[in-house]
Amino acid sequence: MHPNRRNFLKTGLSLTGASVMTGLAGQSFAKDKVDAPDRRLRLANAHTWEKLDIVYWSNGVYLDKSLDKIDFLMRDHRANQSRQMDIDLIDSMHALYMLSGSKERMHVLSGFRTAKTNAALRKRSSGVAKYSLHMEGRAVDINIPDVPTNDLRDIAVGMKTGGVGYYRKAGFVHIDTGNVRYWQQV
Repeated sequence: MHPNRRNFLKTGLSLTGASVMTGLAGQSFAKDKVDAPDRRLRLANAHTWEKLDIVYWSNGVYLDKSLDKIDFLMRDHRANQSRQMDIDLIDSMHALYMLSGSKERMHVLSGFRTAKTNAALRKRSSGVAKYSLHMEGRAVDINIPDVPTNDLRDIAVGMKTGGVGYYRKAGFVHIDTGNVRYWQQV
């Protein structure tokens, strides 16, 4: 845990009165679609089937215990290791979920990955980057059962908050907090 960073986020980031919510890469998306007194994530780990329905931000404050639970759910289940996930990624997940209009949980297929797990996945698939942002806690692969994957991709692309990968055949979307860029693998 990095208390200095989370304390900075708690005290320094309050979104009151703004008409837009700033994204990861300095871009914006409609605040009225995603802002509320509380930010909640409804998640399911697609490998362990652990579930969370959790408020992680309330009245301008990030909640450390909730963030820790999100970090644990998004851990590398193969190595059973977790790390602090990028707060901008978590906020993007919240915005994406809210903009999707879903009533079901967001399924996390891959959150944090250790270097060893990433290397093993890379041997099996050309779609795994050698220096994946998953290893830094800055990327997640997701789907939402009641939202078509191409719609999820379109929403994520429209947010302009980082990288978006569309994996049509595999049925998921990758989002990250890197540079704004798009790719697709059929």
